[in-house]
Amino acid sequence: MSQLQDALAVIDEWVDAGVVHGAAAAVWHRGDIIASRVAGEAQPHTPVADDTLFALASVSKPMTAAAVLHVLDSSGTGLDTPLAAIVPEFSSIDDPFDDDAAPQLEALRDRITFRHLLCHTSGLPENIGMKRIRMSDQPTLDQLVDAMSNLPLQSAPGSELRYSNAGLALAARGASAIDGRDFHTILEDETLAPAGLDNIVPRPAPNLDDRIAIVADAAGKSGPAESYNSQYWRDLGITWGGYYGSAQDVLRFAASFLPELVSPLSPETRREMTTDQTGGVPGGVNSAGVRWERGSWGLGWEVKGEKQRHWTGTLTSTRTWCHWGQSGTLVWVDPERQLGLAVFGNKTVANAWPLRPPRWSDLSDAVVSVTE
Repeated sequence: MSQLQDALAVIDEWVDAGVVHGAAAAVWHRGDIIASRVAGEAQPHTPVADDTLFALASVSKPMTAAAVLHVLDSSGTGLDTPLAAIVPEFSSIDDPFDDDAAPQLEALRDRITFRHLLCHTSGLPENIGMKRIRMSDQPTLDQLVDAMSNLPLQSAPGSELRYSNAGLALAARGASAIDGRDFHTILEDETLAPAGLDNIVPRPAPNLDDRIAIVADAAGKSGPAESYNSQYWRDLGITWGGYYGSAQDVLRFAASFLPELVSPLSPETRREMTTDQTGGVPGGVNSAGVRWERGSWGLGWEVKGEKQRHWTGTLTSTRTWCHWGQSGTLVWVDPERQLGLAVFGNKTVANAWPLRPPRWSDLSDAVVSVTE
């Protein structure tokens, strides 16, 4: 255990060097959290604690995917159901003469399924883009998703891994249309509450302000729509990247996808979420500048597969599922080792601090080494 604490102590070095203001890390192994560590400040004069809520950014996506799949399973709706069958307005964009629209691709729009949306093979772009909507105008969540529904396709459905925030947003809209409830209610009642994950909060109210880590280098700095830190942002509960959580509860959520553990989801659904659903197509994450010959991705969860120079390190197995977020968050679980790590820092990855040098990778390798 002392060796594991020594490995996690690297987050103290990150804080001391000014890389991040605060950080938290936790390790799960064979059924339980076996080590955790916090360092630095969540916000000025407030130390990071075990229950500090970090902005999760895209680590929110597997939670959204889990809630979507609950709805599909409980309603008998297949993963390969086209979204347009549930959300008819998705079948065509408002402006077919949009400069970005390719008629040969738009003709395929009705083929986009929930599976495509959840494993990033829909062909939708990553983000909305400033020419379509500006966060400084403080749009509602529905307005953001409406804009995403009107995004022209950039590739044929199923042909390429094209990481897309729009995919998760539209899958959540489809699930809400099927179920009849607000999506956040579905997420909280069917995914988080049954698992006892009290420290994952989709839309934190002002009474939780003292527990939330302030994210450095956030977009819209100091403005009323500042990413992660403004009450406007927190109230949105963005389904593709707006939830908050503690390192330990997010790690427990990630570990719950192991088939032998208790979960609100069936073993088959968990298997589909944590194994490649792309069919082996190439692709990547445009905003991160990465592309793979085989872009392994499950439903919500990224699957490591054969990817090189990976954020989960060199020692985790190819079956490892994971996700990282632009706000400085990473969680992974290696089912072959029954081992998982969550490591959160309260600074965006705009300057690639976790990747250059490979801080996440090095810490992951250290955790694997001392638990072998």
